[in-house]
Amino acid sequence: MERSWWWKALLYGGLVALACLYLVPTVVPEQKQPEFIKKHFQKRIQLGLDLQGGLHLVYEVHVDKAVSDKVDRIASEIEDRLVKKKVAGVTISREGRDDIIAVFKNPTEQVMIDEELLREFRRQLDLIKRDSVTGTVHLRLDPDQIEEVRDSALRQGIETIRGRVDKFGVAEPTIIRKGTDIIVELPGLKTADFERIKTIIGRTAQLEFKIVDDGSDYMRKAAALVAKGSGIDVLPESWTEKDSGKPHEDVYLRAKTRDALEKFFAGLTGDNAVPADHEIGYEETSMRNDAGEATQDRSWRTLFLKRRAVLTGEYLSNADQTWDQQTGRPEVSFEFDHQGAILSERMTRENMGRKMAIMLDDKITSAPVIEGVISSRGRITLGSFGDPFQMQQEAKDLVAVLRSGALPAPLRKTFETQVGPTMGRDSIDKAKFSMYIGAAAVILFMLIYYRLAGIMANLAMVVNMLFMVAILAAFEASLTLPGIAGLVLTIGMAVDANIIIYERIREELRNGKSPRSAVDAGFSRAFWTVFDAHVTNFVAGVVLYSYGSGPIRGFAVTLLVGIITNLVTSYWLSRWMFELLVGRRGGTPATLSI
Repeated sequence: MERSWWWKALLYGGLVALACLYLVPTVVPEQKQPEFIKKHFQKRIQLGLDLQGGLHLVYEVHVDKAVSDKVDRIASEIEDRLVKKKVAGVTISREGRDDIIAVFKNPTEQVMIDEELLREFRRQLDLIKRDSVTGTVHLRLDPDQIEEVRDSALRQGIETIRGRVDKFGVAEPTIIRKGTDIIVELPGLKTADFERIKTIIGRTAQLEFKIVDDGSDYMRKAAALVAKGSGIDVLPESWTEKDSGKPHEDVYLRAKTRDALEKFFAGLTGDNAVPADHEIGYEETSMRNDAGEATQDRSWRTLFLKRRAVLTGEYLSNADQTWDQQTGRPEVSFEFDHQGAILSERMTRENMGRKMAIMLDDKITSAPVIEGVISSRGRITLGSFGDPFQMQQEAKDLVAVLRSGALPAPLRKTFETQVGPTMGRDSIDKAKFSMYIGAAAVILFMLIYYRLAGIMANLAMVVNMLFMVAILAAFEASLTLPGIAGLVLTIGMAVDANIIIYERIREELRNGKSPRSAVDAGFSRAFWTVFDAHVTNFVAGVVLYSYGSGPIRGFAVTLLVGIITNLVTSYWLSRWMFELLVGRRGGTPATLSI
C-alpha cells in the first residue's frame, strides 16, 4: 500500500476525532463530560435569539445632545484662549444647538476673536456675525461637522454598548445601526437579568465636574418665589471663603421629589429664569431626625451650578469599586489620564474653598468642598441608604459602564421584545425535522442512483456536516434559524460536487477506460468545475456577510464554513475513498459500482 494513502488515512481520521471532541460540550451535559473535555474543550455552539430566547431592543440615539456637547467643548476652549490673552469681562455661551455667542464687556475687545485664534477651529466653526457696537461675536458649528459628530456618536455608541454587553458575559450579541437607531439582540439571557442589563446599556454614564456658585443672589431671589404649601422647603446654608475667612449665608431648596423642584424652576420666566450660563443641580440626600441621625427617607436638594463642565469623564483612565472606610459602604474610585490630571489640578487650584459637584447622568452624586489641589484621583459615593448588597451590585455595574466609556449621547428605548425559549424550541424542532427530511431524501437518491459510490458520497456528506458544526463550536458561533437553513442548503451542496465528479467518471467508463483510470481522470478533469462553483458561492457568501446583518449574517457564516468543508470532503476525502476502492491496496477491480 502506498505511503501517501496511510498519511491521508491518519490525517482524515485525526480531523474526524478532533471534530468529535469539539462537539462533546455541545451535545453532552456538563456533568457527564470527562475531565479531559472540561479542561481542553469547553467551547460550544451558541444558540441565537430566535432559538433560545432573549432580548430584542431598539434605542434611539439623541445625536443632538452629542452636537451640543461638542459646541460646549469648543466654547470652553475659546474661553480658555481668551483668558490666556488677559481678556476680562467676556461671556461665552451656547445658544440653541449649534451657535456660540461671545459677548465682551468692552466692545472693542471683540477683535480678540481673530483669524489667529480661530485658526485651530477653521474646519469646525463658521463666523456668522460680528457686532462692534455691542461687542458680540456669533459663531456656528459647520454643517459638515454636525454630520461628522452624528456619525461618530452612532459608531461610538455601538462600540460602547458592545463593551458593556461583553462585560455582562452575553455570548454572540448582535448590535447594529439602522438610521439613527441602534438595534441590540441579546440571546440566552435569563428573565431575571433583563432589567439589569437594560439599565447597564441605557446608562449614559456621562461624568461631569461642575463648580457650585455659592453665594449667588439668584438662589435668594428664586427662594422668595416659593409658594407656601408647594411641598418645597427653603433652608439656610452657610459657607466661608477659604482665603479671606469671610462668612456667607446662602439658601437652597428641598423637596421629597426631584420633579417638584424641576417644575418650580421650569415655571420661572423672564428675569426670574435660571441664567443661561448657570443651571440647577439636584442631589439626593437622606432625611435626618430630630437627633440629627440619618433616616431611610429621601429628599432632593438644589445646588446652583455653573453650566459648563470644567472636567468630564472622557479623561478617565480607570475605575474600580472600593469601600468607604468610615461607613463601610461601597463606592467607586476613578483615575484621570495625564490631560485630565492637568485640568483637575487647575480647576481645584482656581476654586479652592468652593464646592465641586460630581455629576453622573445629570444627578449629583456628591458635592465636596475643595480643600486642596486634586490631580489624578477621585471617588463617587452611592449615598447612605439602600440595601448594601444591592449597592455593591450598583457599584460594580457603574464601574463596568465607566470602564467601557460614556455614551456620546443619551439613548431612548423605542422598542422592546422578549423572546421566550418556547418559541425557540418549537423552531428548533421544525428546523431539525426539515433537515432530517432533506438529508434522508439526498441519501436515498444517492444510494439508488450511484450504488456503492453513493454510499461514499453519503459518508463524505456526513463528515462534511461533522466538520461544519465542529468549526462553529470551535469559534463559539451563534446558530440561528437562517443558520440552520444554511446547514440544510449545505446538505444539497455536499453531494452536488460528487454528482459532477461521478458523471465525469461514468463518461470515462463509457469511453472504455479501466475503473482506476476513469477515477483518476474523473477527479482530475472535474476539479476546476467543482472549484469554480465553490468560489462563486463563496463570493456570494462574503457579500452577504459584509453587507447583511442579523439573520443574513447567520446564514452567510454557515454557508461560508460549509463551502470550505464541502470542498475538502467532496473532492479530497471522496478521492481517497475511491483510491481505496479501485486498487491502491494492490488489486484492481474489473468493474465499478457507480
